[in-house]
Amino acid sequence: MKEKNRFFAEVEAVDAKLLQASAAGKSYSLRQRSTDRLVLFALDGHMINVVGKEIGCGPDFIVCGELPPLDQPLSEDGWKLADNCLKIPFLTQLKLAGGRTFDSAERFAIRDFPGHMKSLIARQIRKTKSPEFSELEIRLKRLSETIQNHLVEMSELPLIGVVGFGGGFPGTGDAALCGLLLTARNMALGRRFRVDWYKRLTVELKRFLHRTGVHGRNWLNYAIEGRMTELQQHFFHAMLKDFECSDEIVVKKIAADQMINGTAFLMGVNATLEMVQAGFFNP
Repeated sequence: MKEKNRFFAEVEAVDAKLLQASAAGKSYSLRQRSTDRLVLFALDGHMINVVGKEIGCGPDFIVCGELPPLDQPLSEDGWKLADNCLKIPFLTQLKLAGGRTFDSAERFAIRDFPGHMKSLIARQIRKTKSPEFSELEIRLKRLSETIQNHLVEMSELPLIGVVGFGGGFPGTGDAALCGLLLTARNMALGRRFRVDWYKRLTVELKRFLHRTGVHGRNWLNYAIEGRMTELQQHFFHAMLKDFECSDEIVVKKIAADQMINGTAFLMGVNATLEMVQAGFFNP
C-alpha cells in the first residue's frame, strides 16, 4: 500500500539502486528546490532527485504524486535515507517500498544504424544554435577526431575541453558526454558497430571527473554505469525501432528536457552516430 502524507502525496516510483543504497543510512542536505524538483546532496557528493510525477523516474530518483508548495518551509539539513525511507526532518518520511520500482540500468542492444533518428537529431541541433552550442560542437569534433584516429590514449586535452564546459545542471559539456557514452555503450551491446573505444574513453573520463561540478559528476557516473532516466530509455527504445514518426516525438521531448540538458545530450548522441556513420563497423 502506498504511503500517503499531506506534503508529498504518495511515492509513485523509486530507482531500484536507491533502494539498495538506503541500507547505508546516509544523511543529505537540500541544495536546490523548484516547484517540481528537490535536489539533495550527501557529504560525499551523492545526489538524490525528489521529483513530481510529470518528470518521471531516473537514476537515484524518487517520484512523488506532488511536492510541497514553495511557501512550505523545508529543512536544509538532516534528511536521511535509511531503511527504505527518506526521512524529512520535522515534517514526515517517505516510505519508498510502496512505489513502483524503476530500473535505471536497462540495456538496449542497437544493431542497426538509426538513419531516421540521426537526421532528426541533426535537424533539431541546427534549430537551437547558440554561441555556447557552437563552441561545444567544435570541442566535440576535436574529441571525435582523436577517437577516429585511434588515439583515445591521446584524448586528454580534447576531453578536458568538454568536461565541465558550459552552463546548466549538468553543464552542456557533461550532458554531451552522457549522450556520447550511452549511445556508444548501447551500440557496443548490439555487437555490430566498432565502438570499443568507449571503454577506453570511460577510463580517461574517470580521471577528470574532479574538473566538473557535483551535478556533472553524478550524471557522468550514471552514464558510465549505463543508467538513464525514463525519457532517455524511451529515446533509446525508439532508436532500436527507428520509426520516423516516433523518433520525431521523442527527439523533441529530449531536446526540451532541462533535467538532462537535452539539446547538449543530443549533440553527444550525434557525435557518436557520426563516428559510426564514418565507417566504424565490425566486419
